[in-house]
Amino acid sequence: MLSFQDIDGNIVNMSNFQGKKVLITNVATNSDRITQLANLQQLQQQFSDSLVVIVFPSNSFGNETRNNAQIKQYCDTSFHNTFMIASKSNVSGPNVNPVFRWLADKTQNGQMDAVIGGDFLKFLIDKDGTLIGIFSSKVRPTDPDIIEGITTSF
Repeated sequence: MLSFQDIDGNIVNMSNFQGKKVLITNVATNSDRITQLANLQQLQQQFSDSLVVIVFPSNSFGNETRNNAQIKQYCDTSFHNTFMIASKSNVSGPNVNPVFRWLADKTQNGQMDAVIGGDFLKFLIDKDGTLIGIFSSKVRPTDPDIIEGITTSF
């Protein structure tokens, strides 16, 4: 069973989200794409009945110098977030977070491989736990393709 630690140190099982779609994004508060957090918050509010947004802070690309407490405060203060925040972890390289290992490896997720080469890569998982889309860091969370993936019934 796939799980991760949230920013408060609690273990969260991905199976808790069965029946909802999940949008996962690796984030860094010093990234030039930080404004995408506002879009993620917008999605979480707009689709709260059918979508769970989870952000995974990471310094894998050198853009996250804050610790967990500082990241949480930044997100709360700057974006009034209601999305879930995972504990800071690696999303590429050695010691990869198990969720990102699963997301990037077709032999584990059964769907597709991904190269996690920067902050704000987005992964969409359907309500049955199947990876259904990977979206570039350049694609805003409110892009029509992501919205279509969220709103389409599978």
